[in-house]
Amino acid sequence: MTPLELLAIAGAGGAGAVARFAAGLLDRARPERATMAVNVVASLLAGFCTTLLPLDETWRAVLITGFCGGFSTYSAFAVQVVELAERRRAGLVAATVALTLVGGAAAAGLGMLLGALLVPASAI
Repeated sequence: MTPLELLAIAGAGGAGAVARFAAGLLDRARPERATMAVNVVASLLAGFCTTLLPLDETWRAVLITGFCGGFSTYSAFAVQVVELAERRRAGLVAATVALTLVGGAAAAGLGMLLGALLVPASAI
């Protein structure tokens, strides 16, 4: 990997982190909503890029590791689940975990399906 490629990954990660921060500003009273949304959207994008860019590892690293990695946030999800549990919000804990994990996996699958629809079969 070249220094320029590493810089591109870092730049994409920074852009993802800024987008994540901006998403968090949309609903400051319920930050877990933004966290769930960005994690599901990042999963969709990662799935899409995985299928759409099967031959170019550099772009995959920039878009998936860089942007999606900077945009999604497992650590915020984990902290928010613990905070909800401490406040005895069992329903919200269950919903947050289910929507993030199941929704993320479903979104990744959907993204892969959408990407496959755009890639000619001969390119895979």
